[in-house]
Amino acid sequence: MVVVGDAMRHITTILFFLTLIGCKTQNKKQTKEDSFYVIHGVAIDRIDSSLLNKIQFVSFEYSEGVIFPAEYGEQKFGNNMWWGKRTFFTPDTNLIKQIDTAIINQYCVAMKHFNDAVWGRTIENLEDDNEKVSLATAKQQMAEDKKRFEKTCPQLQKELEYHDKQYIGFVTEEGERIIYIQLLDFGQDPYKLKPVFGVSWIDGWHGWFETNTNRIHYHIDKKLLTINEDL
Repeated sequence: MVVVGDAMRHITTILFFLTLIGCKTQNKKQTKEDSFYVIHGVAIDRIDSSLLNKIQFVSFEYSEGVIFPAEYGEQKFGNNMWWGKRTFFTPDTNLIKQIDTAIINQYCVAMKHFNDAVWGRTIENLEDDNEKVSLATAKQQMAEDKKRFEKTCPQLQKELEYHDKQYIGFVTEEGERIIYIQLLDFGQDPYKLKPVFGVSWIDGWHGWFETNTNRIHYHIDKKLLTINEDL
């Protein structure tokens, strides 16, 4: 793994400004007011240099994984209010290798469960508000979304073999051990993030981050893959 720049801990936020130009109608000249502006970016929080020797790498047939130590989990997420009273631990490389196949095999089931939960809450809220027109539209969209998912997810599942992975282990307040996993597709890497893959959890918003990354949870004792169900 190549490390670019100073290995000392620092946080770097890169902003990318993208102007999306709408379609021109006939020969009308487009003005600035016709454009739609979007901000997207990536945030890098490098691991402290004193912890570099605790990073572990795992090689798979078509990808690689990086296991961050407990200390980095605390550095990255310890002060985040959403993480509550969780504590962190360093996952074992043998465990990571064992669950890799389970991650791929359970992905579509986990995604379906997540999508069903989201749609269920949406439908329930519309029923409570007696929004009949919106409810009918939502049910139609839900049906279309389910058909689309059933058609596309098997291919997405197969592509996971080529996604690199970052791992952080934590224990919930109830004592459940979970591996937080980030999947990253570096097939396209316009911002040259692969060199920092092994020294920083890669955060971001919109753009590349939304289309090329995904976050999942593996519950060690249940041997179960979920998406956002521990939150």
